[in-house]
Amino acid sequence: MNTYMFNSRRLVACISLLALLVAPFTFVGCKEDISADAYAIKTKKTLDDYLSERPDLSSIRAIFADAKLGVSDNASSIESVLSARGNYTVFAPNNDAVAKYVSLLTNGESSDYNVLTHEQKTAVALNCIIDNGSNSAYELADFPSDGMFATTNLRERRISCKQLTSGEYQLNDTATVIESNLEASNGMLHLINNVIVPSDKSVVNLISAAPNMRIISKLLEVTGYADQLGLQTKEEEAYEKEHLSHAGEKRTLENAGSDYTYQSKRLIGYTAFVETDDVFASDWGITKPDNNNPEQVDENGCITDAFWNSTILPQLKAKCEAIYGTADADDLKKEDNALNKFMAYHLLDGKIVLEDRSAVHHWNEYDYECGESYTVKSSSKYMVDVWDYYTTKSGALLKITQTPGKGKGDNLGEPKYYINRVCKYNTLWDGSPILGDYQEIDGSVRTGEGLNVAPSNKNRVESNGKETIYENDGANGYYFPIDHVLVNGNATKDALSSERMRIDFTTFFPEILSNDIRGSKPAFFPRGYFSGITNESVGTEIFYLQEGFCGKGMDWRDYQGDEFIATGLYDLTIKLPRVPKDGMYELRLASSNNNLRGMVQIYLGESPNSMNPVGLPIDQRETVSMIPGNPWVDDKESDYDEQTCRENDRNLRNQGYMKAPQYFHAGGKSKETPARNIGGSSCALRRILTTDYFKANQTYYLRFKSAIPDYSKSQLFLDYIEFVPSSVYNGSEPEDVW
Repeated sequence: MNTYMFNSRRLVACISLLALLVAPFTFVGCKEDISADAYAIKTKKTLDDYLSERPDLSSIRAIFADAKLGVSDNASSIESVLSARGNYTVFAPNNDAVAKYVSLLTNGESSDYNVLTHEQKTAVALNCIIDNGSNSAYELADFPSDGMFATTNLRERRISCKQLTSGEYQLNDTATVIESNLEASNGMLHLINNVIVPSDKSVVNLISAAPNMRIISKLLEVTGYADQLGLQTKEEEAYEKEHLSHAGEKRTLENAGSDYTYQSKRLIGYTAFVETDDVFASDWGITKPDNNNPEQVDENGCITDAFWNSTILPQLKAKCEAIYGTADADDLKKEDNALNKFMAYHLLDGKIVLEDRSAVHHWNEYDYECGESYTVKSSSKYMVDVWDYYTTKSGALLKITQTPGKGKGDNLGEPKYYINRVCKYNTLWDGSPILGDYQEIDGSVRTGEGLNVAPSNKNRVESNGKETIYENDGANGYYFPIDHVLVNGNATKDALSSERMRIDFTTFFPEILSNDIRGSKPAFFPRGYFSGITNESVGTEIFYLQEGFCGKGMDWRDYQGDEFIATGLYDLTIKLPRVPKDGMYELRLASSNNNLRGMVQIYLGESPNSMNPVGLPIDQRETVSMIPGNPWVDDKESDYDEQTCRENDRNLRNQGYMKAPQYFHAGGKSKETPARNIGGSSCALRRILTTDYFKANQTYYLRFKSAIPDYSKSQLFLDYIEFVPSSVYNGSEPEDVW
């Protein structure tokens, strides 16, 4: 049992909850001091009223009264927060649950909550409350049946939830909901039978605590990545301190609203995809350590140096060097060492979970209906594959795909996740108004080592007929067991470089992932927020926009429904993901043009400080009728005839443009308005930036500089890029429209 201390990492993060505030007459979020006019109107009970009337909840209410939201002298108690207006989801442990928790902490010496320290009380309080902001609090019907709540709790942690065969819901694998949907004027109250206690350990420490991951734990240690993936509390606190004065601020984007939260916190997190000892044994024949043999595993659960050096290390070395080469063979902490490369390819900067709008992002893909607002899904079934690309610590790309399940149509099974899955799809034109059907062709199989690797969202270990779930949700990230050995070998490089890689800008930046920004809120970023953006001019302002939060038209032309906007007299340089393999690639940039945009000069180079311009400045205000020769033609004007439409596409390419993909549509109802056929003054396009030879081991940079020096209100639209190998854009078969 972890002694649940409230560490400074999370205490500082609580201060930043001021950033959840919006206008005082519409919603009051969590802030240290609650003003008198913020209290809920007594048309119905508040959450605190419910708590005060329930004798079986007296312990948690007393804890709420003692716990503070912040560190200042006038910080409000959690109790007063639950009397204020807002939309809170409260998972309240009953008195028996609190007593059981205290007894475990004190090894049975006490069950009285009064023995808890202030830090422990604060941790308990913050862990069981979600601030839903301007959205409705979670009622039972909104609970995930097997996943995580999309919104983090007040301690910046996500709560897992699954529905048991009995129909009951269980949180974090321990706390069962015993009474639900007590609706208050400021949220929703649910009673639970255990205290919610996510681990305070780092993701590396959680891996080392799992009895089925001795090999990968040792490998993290000897390659030096265990140190790199530790808690980065000092860096987080330094950023918080520097930007604390801006907590709660909202910034305005010209013609696009005023609800952009200043990012006054910047948590640092990681994700690890890791093999179990059984996978190493079955796939590579690595000797599995015996946890009951002290000559192999010591009392701390670590593989002994003698057994590692004599048995496991030589086996791993032979396998890894066959894939990655023999450079720096004697120094496992060097980046060119084979075991170091192997380990680095398993690790991501940034926290992701295997959930909708985290590992992959559902919004407007083909055959999916996004609903009337961001929080409402008209479609609960996933009909086509959805994927995203991420950069690992080795610098190489890793692709995560979610498939709809085994069935088709109304018979879909549970969605499945895969790493480096490259499939063939039905992309043929059939002459109908929707231009065919985009479905994965049945029979997709592994085509080489490192492909089609399936991660699990939990670490389930069976022993003597009993299953134990080991925590994989750490204070700074997650780890996920995988079912096959993951390598970036020739098969992986060949597969990824054989397809068009459409990479969303959100996945460029680990800060977006670690701070639960993607798909959760409009955001404003101060200069220096992103590690992947350099050379920002003083006049650069960067905003994150999500359809459903930043617009009600539901007709945005954004891939996955979100975008970045840089405005002001902007000048910024962005680090690009690396290509999987040396070769000729066409580099494309998405455009969603309208009269709010501006003109941008783009530069490309191998150094952020030395780049060459890519063509002439691009005008993101231009309509399709302004393209020379007027080559853009709606497919319906050609009766969806494939030959005619492809000829139109070639004419458009000759001017450096392509239509947006058929794969996604303009918000609203699925397939009714494919992005491919959005023209006019608010057109969706792709601009071909360059066709050039890119090297896999080389990092490239794009610089975006405003080409209208006297105008500070123009917008730069950043949605996605495409790296397209020559086998696709100039292959024997024409590139598909998807």
